[in-house]
Amino acid sequence: MKNHQSITKYLGTWPIPALLLLFQLSSAFGQLPPEVARFGYPETIFLNGKVVSMDDASRSTEVGSIYQAVAVKEDKILKLGTTEQVRAIAGPDTQIFDLKGRTLIPGIIEPHSHMYGRAVQLLDRLGFKYPPEGVYFTSAQAHPTDLEKTQAIMRDALKEAVTKVDPGDWIVLRLNRHPDQPTLQLQLWGDTRRLTTRRTLDQWAPDNPVLMQPGHRGNINSKALEILNEFLPGYSASIQETMHGDVIGVDIAEMGWVGSQEMSVITWQLFLEKLPLNTLAQAIKIISEEATTKGITTFSSRIQFPKIMSGYATLAGLGQMPIRFSAHYEIHRLPTDPQQTRQIYRRTGVLQGIGDDYLWIDGVASERWDSRYPESCTGADTVAPAHIKAREVCPVPGELPWDTLQNAAAAGWRLAGIHMCGSESTRAFFRMIDMARKINGWTMQQVRDMRMTGEHCNLIGKDPEMIRQLKEYGLILSCGPDLVSESPAWIRDYGDEIQPFILPFKTWIESGVKLVGQHYGSTPPFNKLWQAVTRQFDGVVWQPEERIDRVHALKMWTSWASEYVLKEDKLGTLEEGKFADLIILDRDYFTVPVDDLLKIRVPMTMVGGKIMQLQASLASEFGVDSIGPVYDFSDEEVAAQFLGGN
Repeated sequence: MKNHQSITKYLGTWPIPALLLLFQLSSAFGQLPPEVARFGYPETIFLNGKVVSMDDASRSTEVGSIYQAVAVKEDKILKLGTTEQVRAIAGPDTQIFDLKGRTLIPGIIEPHSHMYGRAVQLLDRLGFKYPPEGVYFTSAQAHPTDLEKTQAIMRDALKEAVTKVDPGDWIVLRLNRHPDQPTLQLQLWGDTRRLTTRRTLDQWAPDNPVLMQPGHRGNINSKALEILNEFLPGYSASIQETMHGDVIGVDIAEMGWVGSQEMSVITWQLFLEKLPLNTLAQAIKIISEEATTKGITTFSSRIQFPKIMSGYATLAGLGQMPIRFSAHYEIHRLPTDPQQTRQIYRRTGVLQGIGDDYLWIDGVASERWDSRYPESCTGADTVAPAHIKAREVCPVPGELPWDTLQNAAAAGWRLAGIHMCGSESTRAFFRMIDMARKINGWTMQQVRDMRMTGEHCNLIGKDPEMIRQLKEYGLILSCGPDLVSESPAWIRDYGDEIQPFILPFKTWIESGVKLVGQHYGSTPPFNKLWQAVTRQFDGVVWQPEERIDRVHALKMWTSWASEYVLKEDKLGTLEEGKFADLIILDRDYFTVPVDDLLKIRVPMTMVGGKIMQLQASLASEFGVDSIGPVYDFSDEEVAAQFLGGN
């Protein structure tokens, strides 16, 4: 009674009209849909579509739930259901878009992409001169088949470049593959140290530092080596170990041989030493916005340079990340004293998990474990002539990559983004993990819970014991179906017996091996999924028995990939409460003829509830302005490239 009197006394002080309004609002609030009552009205609704959730993350070919509509509130999915159910929660300010039957799916998660590499191409338009003063880029095309003629082409191009620069200026010579050259021939010449040497480059350009880039491996001359040792003390000792010089019996620094890392050290850390971080951040932003036109909403990559990490950290600090980035730290790849490198991740502390939902560190990576053609390590699993087997890079304890990763694992780091291309190198990885496991007393379940990953997977194969180990260690394989393009070269070197080793996607999936995609972000958007489904390269189908269903292919870049980036509770599927990362397709991925997968475009991409790109054709239909960059490729050109056998 006392409470009733106090309430009456309190309400009695309100004017009658205000009391009536209060009771009306209270009554209306009680009739609100529960989602609105709890969270408020959605900002955006998509109706009358085929909304494929991909929430079946099993090994089946089922996609999971299919809806007609989806509502978005702030950065998350508020409701999924029929058009009527979702329309019922619209508010007075909700934007309503009619899909008119179009397919809407989760945003693409790209587990292995180095898209930031293109940022340097944008620096000029952002006010930073690239290449900077004192750096001259030139290019030449290799001879199709003749190594000596290719070397003469290099010599002539370099001597001509010398006439155009001052003494002391850098010369970067990019040697490009001839269109008539056999697959990977130029890369083979570079990777087997046959193109040139430091002393030969000295003769052609005695007064200029030179970087010669033919592919994954390149060469420098003496002046470049001198600069690198001054810029990065310990460079010569570091490259001797990282390039396995002691194993292959070569003085790497003396030869002037460099890998992808060292070439990038020159073009990123050295040439961009004075690049303002805000400028780099804006270049990265533009590259990321372009990725949204292909439907990418999250990607993962190695961060091998301080400059790249600083650029992303700057962009994230400004709150301007267009897409999400799951970063593998790889700072040990910056050449320095090898003994310091071995211990670096013990000294940093375990940083994985640091960040937010747009930029986070998910582990330690290493490109140097083994590598792609011609270096993948299969050991005793394959038979080939001695000079072929001698190319294989097989990790062993005591080497710099082995020791660094073992110490990182023992310190508690997740190992992710490890280049693991051959069957024997994969076994070596398991042995290295066992050594770290013994130090820490881990159970196998603790190892599986770390969700370590191996990249490229070229020749891991499908031996039953290998499959058992992949599952026992919980290894996630990140493999690009485009790497079937290496098949002709592998078969040429190893014979037909190598074919069962080449990317057995279907066997892995059916056996329960964890598999995600990579290399998605090229033109056209869905070409890598098409390759996974068709196993086609250059007009030929390779290992057709390993073709997979298109639903499995999409899972490799959505629901399964979300586990790779450690965000399966927030990304990868369309579910209420998860992030509103979604894309609209102009064709139905699930029903079009298989070759029409190459023609699919993404007219709209949403990341965290914000439309990042909306092409003009769909924007006009929606009655709004277009947003973001536009497509720069045509259906006809793309289809011809992939189906014409060129």
